[in-house]
Amino acid sequence: MRHAIESRERKLDRFFARARSVEDGELQSDLARYGTVLVCGFVERCVEVIILERLSQKAHPRIIQFLKSHFKRGTNYDCEAICQLLVRFDQDWESQFRSIIDANDEWISSLTSAYAIRNAIAHGGDGNKGLAGVETFYGDSKKIIWSLVKSTEK
Repeated sequence: MRHAIESRERKLDRFFARARSVEDGELQSDLARYGTVLVCGFVERCVEVIILERLSQKAHPRIIQFLKSHFKRGTNYDCEAICQLLVRFDQDWESQFRSIIDANDEWISSLTSAYAIRNAIAHGGDGNKGLAGVETFYGDSKKIIWSLVKSTEK
């Protein structure tokens, strides 16, 4: 699980390094929009990896298959959606995660903003936070994901 998350992080780190090196403002703006989509995808895939890893040793294989199909639907995993998912499996996971994120309001609003911009882009809107803003989304998203890992350890 950690390897899968770290691998995704490295890919995004390389993307942002390349995007920062672009001097054309319009192109960098386009890359910022694309980066928002990548950040949201990072969260969604990491939530999937964490939950499947935590349950794979405990759950019946049919349950795992069901979960895999559930994750294919695609969900905007803002912090509240993550909490709602966690409580379905283990209330302790949810309470641990909630206690961490409730102490970090900026993470919550950052991820909510990333999804709002991604959804605006997906529906023809013009959402853009600029590259620095999207990198902030990414940094906060990493903190959320590692908090989720920690919250589901027991």
